[in-house]
Amino acid sequence: MAVGGDRHVQLGVGNALYTLGDVQAGGLGFTDPWFLALPVCMLLAFRLFERRWPSLPSREARLDVAAQVMAAGAYLWFFVLAEQMQRAGPSLLSNLVSALYPLSDLVLLTLLLAQTWRGPDGAPRGMGFLAAGMVLFVVADAGYAFLGLRGEYLGSMWPDALWPLAALLFTAGAWQAGQPRPLTVSAPRRPRSLWYGPLAPYSALLAGFMLLGAVRLPLEARGALYATFFAAVFVAARQMLTLRQLKDSRARLEFQSRHDALTGLGNRRQLHLTLDRCGRRAAGTGLLIVDLDDFRFVNEALGHRAGDAFLQRTAATLRSEAAALNGECFHLSADEFVVIVPAEYEEQVRAAGEALLRVLRAPVTLEGQVLNITASVGAALRPADGLLDGAALLRRADLAMKEVKRSGGNAVRLFDPLRDDAAASRRVMIETRLRGAAERGELQLHYQPQLERGGQRVHFEALLRWQDAQLGAVSPAEFVPVAESAGLMVSLDRWVIAQACRQLAGWRAAGRPWQVAVNISPPNLVRPDFLPFLLRTLREHDLPPAALSLEVTERLLIENEAQAAQTLQALLDLGIEVAVDDFGVGQSSLSSLLRLPISVLKVDRAFVTELTGDRADGQAAFKVVQAVVGLGRALNLRVVAEGVETPEQAQLLWELGVDALQGYWIGRAAPPDAVTGTVPTTPRVV
Repeated sequence: MAVGGDRHVQLGVGNALYTLGDVQAGGLGFTDPWFLALPVCMLLAFRLFERRWPSLPSREARLDVAAQVMAAGAYLWFFVLAEQMQRAGPSLLSNLVSALYPLSDLVLLTLLLAQTWRGPDGAPRGMGFLAAGMVLFVVADAGYAFLGLRGEYLGSMWPDALWPLAALLFTAGAWQAGQPRPLTVSAPRRPRSLWYGPLAPYSALLAGFMLLGAVRLPLEARGALYATFFAAVFVAARQMLTLRQLKDSRARLEFQSRHDALTGLGNRRQLHLTLDRCGRRAAGTGLLIVDLDDFRFVNEALGHRAGDAFLQRTAATLRSEAAALNGECFHLSADEFVVIVPAEYEEQVRAAGEALLRVLRAPVTLEGQVLNITASVGAALRPADGLLDGAALLRRADLAMKEVKRSGGNAVRLFDPLRDDAAASRRVMIETRLRGAAERGELQLHYQPQLERGGQRVHFEALLRWQDAQLGAVSPAEFVPVAESAGLMVSLDRWVIAQACRQLAGWRAAGRPWQVAVNISPPNLVRPDFLPFLLRTLREHDLPPAALSLEVTERLLIENEAQAAQTLQALLDLGIEVAVDDFGVGQSSLSSLLRLPISVLKVDRAFVTELTGDRADGQAAFKVVQAVVGLGRALNLRVVAEGVETPEQAQLLWELGVDALQGYWIGRAAPPDAVTGTVPTTPRVV
């Protein structure tokens, strides 16, 4: 604006020279270059503005302005330029210079329309004064041209009053543009849409028709003109309908790009847009991630269509509860939802999480089945004065949710920066270091013995140990869940099998025909290439299949029963023993034991630990172990009790009829070179 204001000085110079030189109206003089420089300076100044404040953001807007300017140019030609070019003036050059004045006004009109398209919200300072000065200047020039063509301009008439007033408005606009803006902290406003924008091309069409209607034409030409005009109106109406349909389609596509097709909730994109909006709000924000516990069982038991119906009901429930909390709900992934609520304190976020859990715990009847699905809720708070962005807030809630998952689910956990950030960093470090642990020689197998009823120690369980150069000794309870979530269990299992077979071959060469049990994760056992790998490894070390025993968790009985049955039967047919580990504390059923081919049941240490004294819980544990042993006898299975730590426990287990004992009292896990066949003094029933 300041650049344009400096160049407006030329208007004042032109007026001064015009007055002092006593130039005659309509004649060519030395003042004309000064006057005609004004629209040129305006055009150059507006080009500078357009780089910082674009006034016509789209090609459609440029075409609309061009249509209106063309209509105005038609009027200008009909009433001014045509007559000006045909009049008998002093010379052709004089007539041409006179015609440049209305053409320069057309340039100013174009710039004025362009700025009008911008609207008041996006205009720079001083634009109002500048626009008003341009209007006065165009009116003054139009009046001067009209009076001059009719020979009625006598000097000192009303156009002469408008020109200096326009110059004052230009100066005021330049002054206001140079003033510093006050510092305000407020969210940027969205520019208001112009109500006359869609009507612009049709107003130009109407203006052109009105001009043609004023021309004296014969009847047949006038009829053709009217017919052509109404045909153009119908085409324009058709175009408006098409544009409206395109606008509706665009709005529909925009909605679909921000919302989930299954639940109708906002998707991940809409979530991040909302988080960005909340980040600009001077208020606290609570974010809760809701992950349905064991939702995959719904799909497996009832099918994906029922699973989709369940997700839709869950989405409706969460949407309703979020609305009651003055919040919003989003569908993040298959069984994950996000709820954003206004909150200033952690207690408010926790209360919101408890409210979500309450409504989700209600039973749902679907296809005649009553479903009770719980959820794990992780929550995080962005304080009103905090600098936490949306991505960091989402990450914190996700970390808290995963901690709930690891602890069993069906609970709410609020993110704790001191605890969860350190835990997340350690998990990342464990995953990173675990990927190269085998190559660095940091993994080792220790072997824990089992004691048979006859006193032999011929069965050992291989237990993985990890001594990292940076992390130190890392417990399997810590690195196994990380390996499962990172997809590393397949490679770890196969490393363990290869090492156990190598150790078995060494023991057998030394005259110790022992058996080693190896824990196998469910994803590995159901892979089609697992059995060929196992047989190939046994052949490489010249081992009989009976030298190896595989232990699977109860989770396999639920998650992959159909896929695992064929592999387990093939293992038994080869002579490889198959054991169900930690039986009794998971989700396995008696029907699963009947269907799956297995040969060993291992009683979980949770029951063995309670076999002390005459307390009620000890008696209950005694009955549970007694039932498991009876079940094993009925199914012709070998029963092994884990977690034996005292001679009293060992005596009770022998009396109950178990086939073997395993635990610290029998022997701790030890490196291969420390494993011996020594039998402890054990009271046992033979």
